[in-house]
Amino acid sequence: MSPFQINLNPLKEPLGFIKIFEWIVSILTFATCGCFKGRTEVLVNCPPQVTDNKTITASFGYPFRLNQESFQTSLNSQ
Repeated sequence: MSPFQINLNPLKEPLGFIKIFEWIVSILTFATCGCFKGRTEVLVNCPPQVTDNKTITASFGYPFRLNQESFQTSLNSQ
């Protein structure tokens, strides 16, 4: 029986090295993006009355499903 051997010859070629590099980068990308949370706000000005400004807020996180998020409006006191 022959001992276990690893053939690293494909890694010596540029395409083999790039494939390994792609795997490492994709794992690191998803690992750092897994707990991302954010919020976006839009200020809506309603003329002619300046006091009727509203702020629309949307909170989101990974996985990004903005089409399923709800928007809340609140009166902006300026």
